[in-house]
Amino acid sequence: MSNLELLPDADARLMAETTFDRNVVVLAGAGTGKTTLLVNRLIHALLREPHPLRLTDMLALTFTNKAANEMKARLRDRLHGLLADCEADPGIGGSGGIALEEFKQRYQVSTEHVREKVRIALRDLEKSQIATLHSFAAHVLRLYPLEARVDPHFHEDEGTQFLEAFQDAWDAWLEQELGAQGSAHAQWQDLLSHMGLQEIRSFAFSLCQDQISISELDQQVCAEGSSPAFRKWLQRKQHQVRSLLAQYDRAKPRKIEKLLSLAERVFDRVGYGEPSMSLPLADEEKALVDSIIGKAPVEWDASDFQDARRAVQAAQQLLQVNEVLLGKVLHVLGPFVERVRQGFSAKGWIRFDGLLIRVRDLLRDHPMVREQLKRSYAAIMVDEFQDTDPVQYEILLYLGERPNECGKFWRDIQLMPGKLFIVGDPKQSIYAFRRADIEAFDQVVDKVTHDGGIVCTLLTNFRSDGAILEAVNAVFDRLFIPQANVQPPNVPLAVGRMREPGSGSTGMEICVMANPQGEDEWDAERATRVEAEWLAGWIEEQLLPGSQWIMEKGVRTSLRPGHIAVLLRKFTNAQVYLEALQRHNIPCMADGERHFYRRQEVIDVVNVLRVLDDPTDALALVGILRSSLGGLTDREVMDVMQLGPLDIRQAQKLSAWASSQQSVIQGLFQRLAWLHAQAHRLPIPELLDHLFQQLPLVELAAASNHGEQAVVNVWKLRDLMSEQAAMPSLSFSAWVERLVDSLMTHPSEPEAPLAEETLDAVRVLTIHKAKGLEFPVVILPGLHQKATGLERGAQITFDWISGLYGCTLPPVWNAGQVPLWEKQRIREAAEQRRLLYVGMTRARERLILSGGILPKVGGESFLSLIQGIVEEEVGNPELDIVRVGGVCIPHTVVTPAVLKSWPPPKHHADPEGSGEVMIATPQWDAREIRWQQTS
Repeated sequence: MSNLELLPDADARLMAETTFDRNVVVLAGAGTGKTTLLVNRLIHALLREPHPLRLTDMLALTFTNKAANEMKARLRDRLHGLLADCEADPGIGGSGGIALEEFKQRYQVSTEHVREKVRIALRDLEKSQIATLHSFAAHVLRLYPLEARVDPHFHEDEGTQFLEAFQDAWDAWLEQELGAQGSAHAQWQDLLSHMGLQEIRSFAFSLCQDQISISELDQQVCAEGSSPAFRKWLQRKQHQVRSLLAQYDRAKPRKIEKLLSLAERVFDRVGYGEPSMSLPLADEEKALVDSIIGKAPVEWDASDFQDARRAVQAAQQLLQVNEVLLGKVLHVLGPFVERVRQGFSAKGWIRFDGLLIRVRDLLRDHPMVREQLKRSYAAIMVDEFQDTDPVQYEILLYLGERPNECGKFWRDIQLMPGKLFIVGDPKQSIYAFRRADIEAFDQVVDKVTHDGGIVCTLLTNFRSDGAILEAVNAVFDRLFIPQANVQPPNVPLAVGRMREPGSGSTGMEICVMANPQGEDEWDAERATRVEAEWLAGWIEEQLLPGSQWIMEKGVRTSLRPGHIAVLLRKFTNAQVYLEALQRHNIPCMADGERHFYRRQEVIDVVNVLRVLDDPTDALALVGILRSSLGGLTDREVMDVMQLGPLDIRQAQKLSAWASSQQSVIQGLFQRLAWLHAQAHRLPIPELLDHLFQQLPLVELAAASNHGEQAVVNVWKLRDLMSEQAAMPSLSFSAWVERLVDSLMTHPSEPEAPLAEETLDAVRVLTIHKAKGLEFPVVILPGLHQKATGLERGAQITFDWISGLYGCTLPPVWNAGQVPLWEKQRIREAAEQRRLLYVGMTRARERLILSGGILPKVGGESFLSLIQGIVEEEVGNPELDIVRVGGVCIPHTVVTPAVLKSWPPPKHHADPEGSGEVMIATPQWDAREIRWQQTS
């Protein structure tokens, strides 16, 4: 009997691996070994009889490059393992794999047959299409550049190049439009009387998205709410409001009933085709429109009140619809946007989203191309399907179509039996911000099953300890409330391995910070600081020699920093936790920090480049002197400035400075002056070589608080500079100006990654970043922090299912935006629960949930979700355990005294603020003299 047969979901796994005459959808819960399943499926496809496939006949798509590389590495290991088995013929399979004897018996083949197929597969491995869908899309476009109308030598842009191209085009166009030669001054005056120029710019940038069809958008906006999808939504709202008013009718209506009556009136008038903004309202009604809905009356059902709240909010939003104004904006911006798009493409650039849009259009509009690609791949396997956006769904469905069929739209496609193998878990769908759509996922799965496909559900978890799974199952049996196209039901996870724990501390724990002293300043920020300090102390205790043990590869191992992960809902407060860990001298690394251009080591290097471009740049030179490169105090910087204007070419002036630092700074000035002389003469890459040879920038970064992270950031900056320097039209001064602009605007650029396997440090990262990872000890802090609200800035959204466009240009929006906001709000609430699920299922042995008990909890936080299902009061200091569905969870309440101040980690002051410090220095000196004279 194989290990597979012992599992509770053994039949589902076997069916998923060996079914080739029907399309297969695998719903794989957290930690259920889906990568192993995918590799086993590939092996079966290679060795089965009849009709074995070659790797070059198959397409295996993943969500990330890391996942693709892992799948390829695992497949290579399995193939080498099978080859070794063929030589020795022991009949033993690897962990989770299939033994040679099982293949031979199932397919009635010889050892020699298996050996030959495996050797062919190993030769084909590097030619195989095991990749991300984006890289596959780029491959397809290069195969068919003429049909796709792209440059065959196009470059892929992650967003940086387009941002620069857009900014240059916007500045030039705006100067023309608003200048003396502009022909649309009256239109601009009208627009600018309603909204700001920055909002219009943001709206134009959003219009440039590749998935936005300006013609379709303009058609919807001009239709003023008459699209079928909007009318259908409006009818549902009308029916809902009338039902609620009938159910809660009373002689003297209260606020909620009055608001519902007003909502009914708004829906009716919009339904009659009248513009909602022209709706006449009495003064009392105007006040109600702007009022807060408040709490539910006693006799109102909670679910009904939520429906009423959403209906009233929708009516309030409809009153701010102004599609006439939006139509004017589109009329002004449309030609500019098309020109920017075409110009960027003509330069040979394609953005990541553009890769997918172009391939989708290529397959939809060119039947011959679609037919050729369909015949190129006999099998298509897709991982992390729940995180795939709808455009990618269309691509996969077009490729999975029957031969000689050509459905125009995805709903019309007839799928080829046995071609698609889809793996996903809607319970782990957390990428709505990347346009992942759980409703689209459900629709595609329904289509696959409607066309004869099967669904296999995996529920055996090989990652987590049984005590963790028991708590996870209890929590999400209650938090996952099934709702069609929004949230699937929970599927309880079964224990896959009976493991020996490393110590007695396993399972889930809840730790909360309380404020029994009644401190007035106890708010979310204060609670986070207290929590971070307590967690750092707790981790320090756990890391004491002999304190805690874990099982690692079957060996009892002492707990190390690298075994611990701190997973954050969002990265906003990451620095608070990182600084607390640093105060306790705990090695840590941030994975997900996107403030690259705010890092001190980056600022220091850019300051050096500024003085190489302009040797009299006093602000940059002061920054250098106060940095680790100069090492001067503010007083010493003042002494240097009193010698005369700062200029790196005047190193001889420093001879008059009576200081122990005189020779060091004089030598620094001389080196900078020599580099300045080379700056406009040498190619930039060669100048960078001299820069890092002459100045100890890397060594100083290594000696800073951030050590290895600072070093790799410096090297990343060098790589970025080398890439930008490759642009032939960019002078040294323009190149430096671009870097300075990045320091000022702080574009979202991640820090350089460290090699995870060689770094023994506590990982601090977001739950999104932790997707697909696992750690022996997981801490989920900040339970009290609220979810981020809906984005109401200038933007354009598109809903794949309904075909609705949402346009927001504060203070107005189109009618289609209102149902999309409602849909987004419902999905966001469900996704926050799934985010908690993903975070909790990363833990192997120990799971800590921590947060602060606040006087008022607004919005839906993780803590409010937990409090809603725990049978006792979370935060009660008298309780050592709390229960969820009969599962006992250890419960700790931390009651800190008033938070003591502690010295923050040492860091260099911001060079941009140094001028204020230096100006204040003589004032303080004068004050000290006056004090001494009067005392």
